[in-house]
Amino acid sequence: MNVFEIIGGIIMILMSIALVILVALQESPKGSGVSALTGGDSYYNRNSGRTLDSMLAKLTRYVGIGFVVVTIIVYALDVYMK
Repeated sequence: MNVFEIIGGIIMILMSIALVILVALQESPKGSGVSALTGGDSYYNRNSGRTLDSMLAKLTRYVGIGFVVVTIIVYALDVYMK
């Protein structure tokens, strides 16, 4: 293993942990699950949830795309550095 594979592997592990956390924080369509543990169904929570959910969805998308890009880069470096 070269240095690029080790650094890429660490980055992929951190990104996968971030993906798991981001998906767990998102509100399900029924409003149950992990998001139900964070508080009740008040007026403030319902209105701020839309903004928070859209932000979490965008962040999940970007981290997922970044994960794929890092994976491809690490693979390409492994193939071409040999």
